[in-house]
Amino acid sequence: MSQPAALRRGAVVALALLAAIAVPPLAHAQPAAPGTRADFNGDGYEDLAVGAERATVGGKSAAGYVAVVYGSAHGLNLATKKVFTQASAGVPGTPEKGDAFGGRPATGDLDGDGYTDLVVPAAGEKWQRGGVDVTGSVTVLWGGASGLSGGTILLPDGPGIGSFAAVGDFDGDGHADLATYGGLRLGPFTRAGASARTQEVSFTDGDSNLLDAATGDVDGDGITDLVTLTAPWDHDDPGDDSAHQAHWLRGTRGGLAPLTTLKDGEGRFIEAGNSIALGDVNGDGRDDLVFGRPLPANSPGELSDPRTYGSRVGVVLGGARGPRAADPRMLDQDTPGVPGVGEPGDFFGADVAVGDVNGDGYGDIVAGNPGEDFSGVRDAGTLAVIPGGASGPTGAGSRVFSQNSAGVPGSAERGDSFGAASTLLDTDNDGRVDLVVGSPGENTDAGSVTALRSTASGVTGTGSVSFGAGTLGTDPYRARLGAAFAN
Repeated sequence: MSQPAALRRGAVVALALLAAIAVPPLAHAQPAAPGTRADFNGDGYEDLAVGAERATVGGKSAAGYVAVVYGSAHGLNLATKKVFTQASAGVPGTPEKGDAFGGRPATGDLDGDGYTDLVVPAAGEKWQRGGVDVTGSVTVLWGGASGLSGGTILLPDGPGIGSFAAVGDFDGDGHADLATYGGLRLGPFTRAGASARTQEVSFTDGDSNLLDAATGDVDGDGITDLVTLTAPWDHDDPGDDSAHQAHWLRGTRGGLAPLTTLKDGEGRFIEAGNSIALGDVNGDGRDDLVFGRPLPANSPGELSDPRTYGSRVGVVLGGARGPRAADPRMLDQDTPGVPGVGEPGDFFGADVAVGDVNGDGYGDIVAGNPGEDFSGVRDAGTLAVIPGGASGPTGAGSRVFSQNSAGVPGSAERGDSFGAASTLLDTDNDGRVDLVVGSPGENTDAGSVTALRSTASGVTGTGSVSFGAGTLGTDPYRARLGAAFAN
């Protein structure tokens, strides 16, 4: 079944850019926006949700699932693992070929009962409502003292709803709200899936498709904002990279304000790329924009300078009036302090996340580099941790991890794509976020997930754990586990 809906079409653009290692635009997670801490059972430890939309379920290819591992005093506890499919008890629907259940999960306490819920899109699901064909669905798995259980399908407002979900308190009333392709649904929600009210919102500008989105409080007013990354449906001018844009939708007491397209001090669009995360990298109490642009130098339509047009991570600081876009900061593998060298095919910044890994009060940047070659192994992949600071990230003190790092389970192999996706969660409730990394190419695209711990010195391989289809008891065939974490 072909991939439907706007975000799936957006994936086609990014897939063309990343075809060398077959890494799609990947969902990721960053520190929770208000009301979205990922604690499904309310025990104080954040929990992990990882989607596998390409996984075979009951013999149906790409039916998809989402796996959950709960946190504990010692971090993720693999003994608590649970897999949810559309065949699971209490979950509505039926696994079908191409449903893509679990593609871009999101977390938030939608019903206001104190337990985080899990929002699971199924971008490829085809169904009818009132005789009208609908593409995609969004299912809410409800949190509780025993963890996630039961589910409700949200009714669509139009012919498409699946593949995009973002949760935050976008009107500042203390209730979690949900943004989907159908618009903004303002909470609280009932267990039947009804929201308190709705708002029509455009998440893109003109003839463009959505590549990624992230939530956070950019202006520090206590209300969640939404930032989206877009690209054109068609590249009429392949040399015009300004078509890749970043948009800020400010949260207000009335909901999300119309989008503002970000431009630098010279009036040029912020050419933001394919991955976005929000977090406070300079400790001023406002969330900053961190985006990844994982393009190799000399790719079609690109100039030859990798520092400007190649693989890199960009930072736009937050301010009282919103993103301070006039002077974006760029970091890459040629930035002093960042290990490695920028090379075609690296895809540095394919996925980004932000969180405080050492408890110093500054958000640190995690930048995946799934196309990195090392030790004679092609596309094994690495991941860089770039420290934040009072002046924001400079590159100094950065560290790189791979499956060959001390204490990290497994070994670097061709095509593993370690770092293709990542998330930061405080799984042991020690005030520092721990790093979880996806390797969707592991074992011929079966995929795997590796969880690293954090200490006062930052991320460490010591005490790391990993899991894949064998641990979960799922079909490994081209499941690409680790390609999407809940945001």
